[in-house]
Amino acid sequence: MTLRLPQPQLLEITGPDAAAFAHAQFSSDVKALPPGHWQWSAWLSAQGRVRAMFRLLRLAEDSFCVYRAGGSADDLRSGLAPFVLRAKVTLRPMDQQAIGGFAIDQAVAVLGAMPAGTALTRGGDRVGFAVPGSAPRWCALGTFDAATPDDIDVNRWRAADIEDGLAELDDSQSDRFLPDGLGLSRLGAVSVRKGCYPGQEIVARLHFKGGNKRWLHRLEYQSTALPGAGTLLSTSDGSPLGELLNSAATGPGRGVALAVLPEVAVGALLSGHGLPGSQFRVISPIGVATD
Repeated sequence: MTLRLPQPQLLEITGPDAAAFAHAQFSSDVKALPPGHWQWSAWLSAQGRVRAMFRLLRLAEDSFCVYRAGGSADDLRSGLAPFVLRAKVTLRPMDQQAIGGFAIDQAVAVLGAMPAGTALTRGGDRVGFAVPGSAPRWCALGTFDAATPDDIDVNRWRAADIEDGLAELDDSQSDRFLPDGLGLSRLGAVSVRKGCYPGQEIVARLHFKGGNKRWLHRLEYQSTALPGAGTLLSTSDGSPLGELLNSAATGPGRGVALAVLPEVAVGALLSGHGLPGSQFRVISPIGVATD
């Protein structure tokens, strides 16, 4: 059974200068991305903090689709628009749906083949890609005769994202975290060799000299309400420690989550601000030597 996913936030970047524009603005090596493939990428501030993180799909030589991991396509378009200047580039939010699944035969039914690696798979007006991780998954964008997303399906998908260390960044959390704090280096979303882009000097300095003090952690939680993005996490004495990114319910009153935290012991218990009686237990750090 395929899963209807939440409305995807998609931004189309097209035009003769699309590749040059994306390469100059985004943190990944866009020029090295062949048509028909995808990569993780991000748009950073001059201070090296992440404004948006996303999958970047290169649909053709001069056509890209940005699939945001959290946040809105309209906000990203508004932020990028002042940098177009005289470039022959069009930025346009796309109105498509997203479905996904965990079985190969489902992908074949939707796309004609199971996507593999970073290659995009076309099936009519649909485009799909594999989601690498602990369990084989696939996602497809297009128009589908599918019902409204089911909470159980969405939570199952998001729990798989959390297991694989795939964070989401809400618009309210934009321009707050360094790339390594969101696991972007581990995903290959930042380049230290391609040349200038916003935040590149900060990225290179942290890469070669170190200094990142916060990174992703997997958590288990108990709470009567689903913890939202931006929930502040505190130690038992009330000292603020970090912030929640995304969460997924795995049963009544329990679930899993990703948070940005400093070094903290596995098994440490935290509480969530605004969630009386909630408890978060640190499962593991992601993207550090102990991962």
